[in-house]
Amino acid sequence: MGLGFSGRKEVILSEIQKEGRVAVSKLSSLLGVSKVTVRRDLQRLEKEGYVLKTYGGAVSTDKVAFEFSFQNKLQRNIAEKERIGRYAAGLVEDGEAIFLDNGTTTLQIAYNLKARRNIKVVTNSLCVVYALEPAEGIELILLGGIVRRGWNDLYGPLTEKAIAELHVDKAFVGADGVSPEAGFTAADLRTARPTEMVIQSAKEVIVVADHTKVGRVAFVRFASLEDVDMLIT
Repeated sequence: MGLGFSGRKEVILSEIQKEGRVAVSKLSSLLGVSKVTVRRDLQRLEKEGYVLKTYGGAVSTDKVAFEFSFQNKLQRNIAEKERIGRYAAGLVEDGEAIFLDNGTTTLQIAYNLKARRNIKVVTNSLCVVYALEPAEGIELILLGGIVRRGWNDLYGPLTEKAIAELHVDKAFVGADGVSPEAGFTAADLRTARPTEMVIQSAKEVIVVADHTKVGRVAFVRFASLEDVDMLIT
C-alpha cells in the first residue's frame, strides 16, 4: 500500500531540505506515484506555505527548515551534532552550573556529560533529564512549566520565574537560524522567551547549531550576535 499525503509530505520536505529544490520527475520515481499526484501534493504544500512551485518542480521556503518534529530533527545531521556535542561538553569545567536548552544539538552535549562529576545542569528539556538522570555525579535541575507536546520541553510563566532566580556559568542554547542581519532566531515564540532570559543572566553564552541553520532566519529573534560569546557549528 502506498503512502498517504502525510507520508508523501515528509518525503517531499526531506528531499527539498537536502537540496533546496526538487523535481517532479524525481519525486514521482521516489514515491512510486504519478506526476499528476506529485503536482497535486506540491500545490497543496504551496498553499500551506512549505514550498514554492516552479517549472517542473518546487523550491523550499523558510518554513520547510523549521517545521520538522523533534524526532525528525533528532536524526538530521546527526554526525555533525555529535561532533558539536563532544566539543561543547569539553568546555564545561568541574564545579560549574550550566544551562542546556531543548534543542537536539544541546541534547548531544548532555550525552557527553554523563561521566562528569561535580557539575549542575539546569534545563527545560525532558530529554536532557532522561539522558542525565542516571549520572550520579551531576546535580540535575528541571525547570517547571507547561509541556510543549511533541517536543518534550517546558515553557511559560513558571519556567520564566525559575530562570529569573538562577545564574549559570555557561548557557548552551540551540538556534533555528543564524544570520548577521537577524542574529540568532527561533521557530517557536514559546521557547524563545526562556532562552532570551537565560542569555541575560548567564556569565557565558554558547550557541550550538549545525551548518543548515547558518544563513537562515526563523520566526523570532532571541539574541543578537553581540549577546553571544561563542558559536559552535
